[in-house]
Amino acid sequence: MRVAILSVNQKSLCQAHSILDTEPNSLITLYSEDAEAGFTENPPEPIVLNEILGSISSEWYGFIPDSVDRVNPSSTSSSWLIKSLAIRLAERGVNFLLHTRIIDVNEENQEISFRGGGAIASGIQKYDELYDFR
Repeated sequence: MRVAILSVNQKSLCQAHSILDTEPNSLITLYSEDAEAGFTENPPEPIVLNEILGSISSEWYGFIPDSVDRVNPSSTSSSWLIKSLAIRLAERGVNFLLHTRIIDVNEENQEISFRGGGAIASGIQKYDELYDFR
């Protein structure tokens, strides 16, 4: 199954992990205008890291530095969680197209047109399932 996920944020990354847990052979591509997962121009919503970590599988995230605040609401904590979730997804074989702008989503043909600055500069990719978290 080819899965396209638009945006890199906590919800989209958790969705990707959930899909892989139930359909491990899925080919997932995440598209984001951000240059790096977790550290964006617009800071993510503050979270209490310990609360979130208690609600998701420990298999979905990796290293988060001990210096990151775990008990107070913090955008930095959110950034590190997103980074950690994304790294684990990359280890699971998910493809990230960062610094990429979606030009068009053709739902009838199940195609995404994009232009970006990553390894694949532009193109059209087909999908079987689409999740839009923009």
